Amino acid sequence: MKKLTRFVIFLIVLAGALAFLKPTEDDFKTWVKKDFARKRENVKENNVLDQLAEKGINKATELQLISSYEYHNHYIAATVEAWANLEKVKYLGVAGIWIKLPKEE
Repeated sequence: MKKLTRFVIFLIVLAGALAFLKPTEDDFKTWVKKDFARKRENVKENNVLDQLAEKGINKATELQLISSYEYHNHYIAATVEAWANLEKVKYLGVAGIWIKLPKEE
């Protein structure tokens, strides 16, 4: 019985911590801007035109994500659905981080 009580208390504390650390809409916007800025800095193309094109595609994708996202608030996590490059993408926000979810077939 003691083990069950400790386990339940652990789950309650864990759920509370996850709820407290759940990312907000502003966190998503900030994360997208930082992530795509990092991607633009790390473009490794030999041709200058290819570099500019890749950076432009990254900026366009960033703007599309920020302008089309739909934030869903849950108790211990958050989800975001958005459009990027004519595809619907989903992100899961938990404990202060965002994770891109695989495409649904």
